[in-house]
Amino acid sequence: MTQKSIPLAVILSLVTCGLYGIYWIYTLTEDAHAAAGERTTASGGMTILFIFISCGIYGLYWLYKMGETIVMAKQKRGMAADSNLPIIYLVLALFGCAIVSYALIQSSLNQIIEHDGGTVQNF
Repeated sequence: MTQKSIPLAVILSLVTCGLYGIYWIYTLTEDAHAAAGERTTASGGMTILFIFISCGIYGLYWLYKMGETIVMAKQKRGMAADSNLPIIYLVLALFGCAIVSYALIQSSLNQIIEHDGGTVQNF
């Protein structure tokens, strides 16, 4: 796992009309599972497939579960974790701001990686 630039990920998601966003969801899923030490949702590839098959409904479930996964990963490291993250991610997505949820997940993952002594990746 390496830290990713949030502004760059958002810009790439917008410029590529969401194609980078699909890759970003994949990497968020895999990195969150690695940080927590267990799989709490489907794998990254299956997550993308389920989101397409369910016309986005699985994406709402995924955001909620990613919130729980981030809380679990932070608690395992003794870091401060807001137990409201799952609800925050879900509510943002319901109001059309899912990309903000992705950015918040990435921010939390970057904090975990920094806590573990990781490296920075710009793309």
